Amino acid sequence: MKKIIVGISSSIAAYKACDLIRLFVKEGYSVHAVATENALHLVSSLTLEVLSGNPVHSAQYSRDRREMGHIELKTDASLLLVAPATANSIGKFANGIADDMLSTTFLSVTCPVLIAPAMNPAMYGHPAVRDNIARLKSWGVRFIDPDEGLAVCGDEGAGRLADINKIFRASVDAIS
Repeated sequence: MKKIIVGISSSIAAYKACDLIRLFVKEGYSVHAVATENALHLVSSLTLEVLSGNPVHSAQYSRDRREMGHIELKTDASLLLVAPATANSIGKFANGIADDMLSTTFLSVTCPVLIAPAMNPAMYGHPAVRDNIARLKSWGVRFIDPDEGLAVCGDEGAGRLADINKIFRASVDAIS
């Protein structure tokens, strides 16, 4: 059974990660969710655990000092999918900042990485975000471009999380 790590950052689209997890589980994948602390304000840890059948990883440090969650997570992982990925998470990845479980996991994995951005269109088009994406692509990180349309804030343009089925297909293709 292939293991997929689903990283969830704090975009309003975080709830869509639940549908992604359901698709992966339905197809027989072992799914392990890693959520930022702020993402858990948008979708509950309990929901992610019930859908994936595995504990959610969000705290960088465990009370058991022998545990190293990010190292355990990367073992046998076939894919790290970050969906939704905020400008903040993308910036952390591109600059080697490891100050939460998701960014630490990103730095530790040796499997393919697929990122599905979701943010305000102005943020997505900002030169800092574009540079961070270009840097990650130069390292071999793959991206699923966001959809265009009306954002929650009322702005129009590219930045909405790509269609869940498109993300699912790209993920399966990345590990086939």
